[in-house]
Amino acid sequence: MNKAGKFLTGLLVFLTLTISSGYSSSFFTGYAGGMLNLGADSSASQYNPELDLTAFFSGQFSYSENFWSHLEFSIETEDLFDQSLFSKTDSAFQIDELSFIKRNPTLNGSNYFSAYMGTYDPIGSDIFLQRYFGIEAIGTKLAESYLGLAGSILYPHFGIGIADVIKPSTKPTAYGFYLYLNNENSQYYILNADLRFATSLRYFTFDICGGIGAPLYDTYKGESIFLVISKIYLHAGTTMLLGNNYTTSLFLQAGLFNTSYQKGSSWELATDSIYLLLEPRFRTKNSHINLSIYALPQTTVDKFLFVDDTLGVDLNIYSDTIPISAKMYTMGVHLGFGLPGKSILSFFPTNKSDPNDNLANLIQSIMSLNFDVNVTPYIATEIFGGEINAQLKLKIMDFVNKEWYKAFSAEVGYRVKF
Repeated sequence: MNKAGKFLTGLLVFLTLTISSGYSSSFFTGYAGGMLNLGADSSASQYNPELDLTAFFSGQFSYSENFWSHLEFSIETEDLFDQSLFSKTDSAFQIDELSFIKRNPTLNGSNYFSAYMGTYDPIGSDIFLQRYFGIEAIGTKLAESYLGLAGSILYPHFGIGIADVIKPSTKPTAYGFYLYLNNENSQYYILNADLRFATSLRYFTFDICGGIGAPLYDTYKGESIFLVISKIYLHAGTTMLLGNNYTTSLFLQAGLFNTSYQKGSSWELATDSIYLLLEPRFRTKNSHINLSIYALPQTTVDKFLFVDDTLGVDLNIYSDTIPISAKMYTMGVHLGFGLPGKSILSFFPTNKSDPNDNLANLIQSIMSLNFDVNVTPYIATEIFGGEINAQLKLKIMDFVNKEWYKAFSAEVGYRVKF
């Protein structure tokens, strides 16, 4: 983030705290969590343990019935074993959302106007559906992380901008408009405009958002100018659930990020801009079986707990009604098969010079055992008003490759609402 962005972020955080202290009737609710990950350095030639921490905090300040704000941030540390636990450790801190929302009730519904910085109502998360329809979470368990909103994003709504959402009172629908500015490319800012539509019915939930981005150059061919747009970017994403959390159902997420178009040329589709997840969910009286087929960008994979590769399949078998000593437990196991560095485009032969971008190379990669097989049993239960989770990941191919010291990792996490 540049100096101007840091200054504006600090100013808005200050205003949030100042406004909240100025309202004697303000009300606060929050959600926080953290996870410790014990694994091994994948680049080492012998066992070298690593201990990392990821955590997030999310809060809502309600100043009145029709005016509130959201604040969320996350943190990721480097290896805590590099220093003692009581010494300074390098970490990455990110403010994921800072927003102010004003609701204007009307005869036909409500209008929600927002000014925000960060990742606001990101497509890929079901937070938009929860906020405007009051439903339970419907997202895939495959996307679980301890990074808050930053953990599950089809494409980033990240930036500085405004949003307007209309929620009719007579229909289970919501309509949104977003206008925001970001600088994902360090050379220029990008102005984005998005439209959104969502609905939530008994057996069908749908959220779709898409728009365009235009780079804003301040110079062109050596001459100072006011504005030049020589390229546009297309981004879109959708989340869909056929059925509901209490029936056998089909969950789908798909997205494109920064597919570019320039006058006189064709659309440019990058392999790392495609997000696809298809998940049939089968439910019996006491158990669940979710089969996930996915093709994800590497930046997304890096945030997920149960996914190590960009292309693969995961089978999640679990039960959330296991009684032990008068307490209910969730127990299950993820069985995963993944292909590192591959994408959905690897299934389609092309004439490109890159030999990694065709079906033949994909088959050859599998035949040469260049894939991952993971087994991840996990357990969760409620304690002290929150939820504690623990899991153990076993990477089978590290045993096959005689690198057993990299095959194990364990995570323990805790989340609580207050």
